[in-house]
Amino acid sequence: MRSDLLAFAHHFETGYLLLGQDEVVAALVGVEEISRVVDHLQTLVARATEDHSLAATDAQEAHKGTAEYLRAKLGVSRSEANRRLRLGQDVLPEVPGPGAPVQAPLPALAAATRAGALSTRAAMLIRDAAHRVRAVATGHQVEAMEEHLVRQAVESDEDVLRVLARRWESVIDQDGVEPTEKVLRARQGVFLRGRRHGLHFLEIGATDEQFEYLLTVMNTATNPRVNGTTPPGTQTNGPTSAQELLEGLVSGCRIALAGDGLPATGGHRPQVMVTINYRDLLSDLGRDGHAVFAEQLSARSIRKLACEADILPLVLGGKGQVLDIGRAQRLFPPHLRRALVARDKGCAFPDCTVPATWCEAHHIVPWAAGGTTSISHGVLLCSRHHHLIHEGNWSVESVQGIPWFRPPAYIDPHRNPKRNRYRQVEEAVHHQLAHTGPSTAPP
Repeated sequence: MRSDLLAFAHHFETGYLLLGQDEVVAALVGVEEISRVVDHLQTLVARATEDHSLAATDAQEAHKGTAEYLRAKLGVSRSEANRRLRLGQDVLPEVPGPGAPVQAPLPALAAATRAGALSTRAAMLIRDAAHRVRAVATGHQVEAMEEHLVRQAVESDEDVLRVLARRWESVIDQDGVEPTEKVLRARQGVFLRGRRHGLHFLEIGATDEQFEYLLTVMNTATNPRVNGTTPPGTQTNGPTSAQELLEGLVSGCRIALAGDGLPATGGHRPQVMVTINYRDLLSDLGRDGHAVFAEQLSARSIRKLACEADILPLVLGGKGQVLDIGRAQRLFPPHLRRALVARDKGCAFPDCTVPATWCEAHHIVPWAAGGTTSISHGVLLCSRHHHLIHEGNWSVESVQGIPWFRPPAYIDPHRNPKRNRYRQVEEAVHHQLAHTGPSTAPP
């Protein structure tokens, strides 16, 4: 197998520029699948080395343990050797072999690694997270966490998996290390750190509730839906995210001092006026519409704007005169948007972590095509994924009131539906416990 792989590598290196795009994609995916099988083999043979006690029986040189033996034999680091051994303890039964009656300590993870569906990096993320919560979690909670993270790892990438694992830990152990109210009151506050280089420095210690209020106000200046800025952390030539957060806080203070109250999330947008023939609105092949500033605007772009717009129908005569004007209709009024926020909690697109305040309400079936304005037929999407859905490659459907997304065939030939599991940790915990019996964890 090693000779075959080396031969393939040489052939690919010297000829990949002559291949078609589909062939390169097939090679990309195939090599990754092979690497995951090799990852599992490395874990398996490391465990075999330990079970055979090779470190103690090596006649040529004595070793302190299996990790030192692997380090000397393979040239890997001590941490890598220990990683393989730790993973082997959890994805292989205590007594490996045919007919072994004991299953692996983490059976869902074991099945995925045995099938070559996970890299050892992803497997270790799940294994380590499960071990960190064992001291405070019930067996049902650990099982639910393991199954959910394994499913996420198969469907998504390791960056999202790492974030989701941290969310699981915070949900399961949310009260384990929480300081008392007395300690919180003693530590919280705004601390004036003096003036340096023309700037006043403040340090804020806030509770979770206070932090939520502060960030809600400050994010009014960083919200890309409002002012066109990029999310925090994005490199730009304009103001940094820290500067924008400060501006949002100061702006909120100004409004509060004026007596009008802080700005409400999801309030009315500035009016964008677009004119288009109704038949053209329904067809991608129709004529463009007319906008005040952008002038020509495609029907697809107008349909995207219409997802959260006031639609004002006009009846025009043959010479363009206005014969009748209808009443503006809010497609997703504030109470329906609040319900979407409660259900989706943010952008519902798989793996997206954009919060709800930056999202737009989208009709699963376009309103212009007869779609209804309801919770089951709406979904929150960030601007980027909203645009992606309108391009038509991805599709979204409602299954029992929950949005599921189907990727294009060039990403998944089977177009298996996917759901954003980033914000479903609490739901998964409660669902699992409801089907496996009462929890023994403290209330």
